[in-house]
Amino acid sequence: MDELQKAIEDITYENEKIPQKAFCVIRANRGKAIPYLRRAVAHARLEGDKLEEGYQLHFYAAYLLGEFQDQESFPELMRLVSLPEETVEYLLGDCVTDGLSDILYNTYNGDLKLLKRSIEDNRIGEFVRSAMLLTMAQLYEDGRIDEQEWRDFLRKNIHTGDTYNNLYNELALTICRCHFVEMLPDIRYMLDRGLMDEMYMGKYDSCVDAMFFYGDEVSFCKTPMDAAENLKHWSVFAGDLEDGADAADRPGASNQNSTGKKEAEDFFEMLRAAERGMNQPVSKKKIGRNDPCPCGSGKKYKFCCMNKTDGTIDLIESLSERRKWLERYPYTGAERVDGRVYLEDYFDQESIEIDKILYLGLMHRPGFIWNRNRQAEEKRTREYLCLAYRRCAKKMEAERIRSLAEYDEKYSIHYRSSEWVNKLLSLLKANNDSRLYHEVQKWAQAGGLLDRQKKQKR
Repeated sequence: MDELQKAIEDITYENEKIPQKAFCVIRANRGKAIPYLRRAVAHARLEGDKLEEGYQLHFYAAYLLGEFQDQESFPELMRLVSLPEETVEYLLGDCVTDGLSDILYNTYNGDLKLLKRSIEDNRIGEFVRSAMLLTMAQLYEDGRIDEQEWRDFLRKNIHTGDTYNNLYNELALTICRCHFVEMLPDIRYMLDRGLMDEMYMGKYDSCVDAMFFYGDEVSFCKTPMDAAENLKHWSVFAGDLEDGADAADRPGASNQNSTGKKEAEDFFEMLRAAERGMNQPVSKKKIGRNDPCPCGSGKKYKFCCMNKTDGTIDLIESLSERRKWLERYPYTGAERVDGRVYLEDYFDQESIEIDKILYLGLMHRPGFIWNRNRQAEEKRTREYLCLAYRRCAKKMEAERIRSLAEYDEKYSIHYRSSEWVNKLLSLLKANNDSRLYHEVQKWAQAGGLLDRQKKQKR
């Protein structure tokens, strides 16, 4: 048996360790190995869930073909992952969510019609379709798909379903990573209809933050691939012990009680450390006249908040505390980077300031449940929303905006008026503030909000 055949045999069945030596031999004989790998994928596709248990050649073959960027294998790989969901799970397991998009991207042969058709085929598993969508997103990022074609495709897939599907989670994340601000209503559409899981990206306000966020941007798909590197963190290969060692030989295996106690102590220390980080006091240093304003406007303090006569917001929280909780808010400073989108491209400064007040009042603030002061939190939220109400009412009057629906259409950023006005009314009622409750209620009614809600309930 020659060296290549031995290497192929070594990856034909399950391994407890990543078959590094076999991979090296296959890499060294790439040209001769590729036909074996292609046949393994085709064999698994034909056998489906009748494939011999423990047979893994097709699994390793998929990763190696991705590493070799073998475009000829793309159609067969697409046929394999388009099998019924249970069959794909049996054949590929976690590869679907941890590697498939990389494999498809690195073997992509230019057949965009096949990729589109497969993403739109609801008979294919939702996580497979999500991986295909990421492949297509990377093609857009590479400039191989026209932007308008990409937007139209995303929008088409958003408006074709009526039940929850992981594909919608991936659609929303992709839209945000592409910074398609005009598609925020499409994300709202998915959230309103329960098509997305709020645990995936958060509520709409978190999606808005993601839309304008530019961090260390990473590609949708890894390229080039390294099969061993892709697989090394898999739990199935976690038992990387010395040859012949088993679980009983592991250090500490005979003292599980003390180990469990140590793990519990480590867990609670981790919680305490996290708590210290979340509740770390913000130092109240004096802000100089020429310092950047802590509100994040990008202006000097003397030209911004220092001279504002309305000091109400400072009675709710300090400038430094507000700055801490606005860290995730989209950047609104003076410096610009070409090619990026900013809130100021879509909204005026006054509506952004109102939105920041709403954000401070409504955005989830992390903390441990046993340390939360619900009464203080509700007071803070109520005061922020009261301030937002006054400023919103003033803006509507100045611009002769006659309805809250019109205000939302022009100026709503993170929150619709129905979300924050109803929250404010609820908090005012709970606080027995009947005067302000009726004032806000009358204003909301004049703005058509309460009538609109009644119609929606019918």
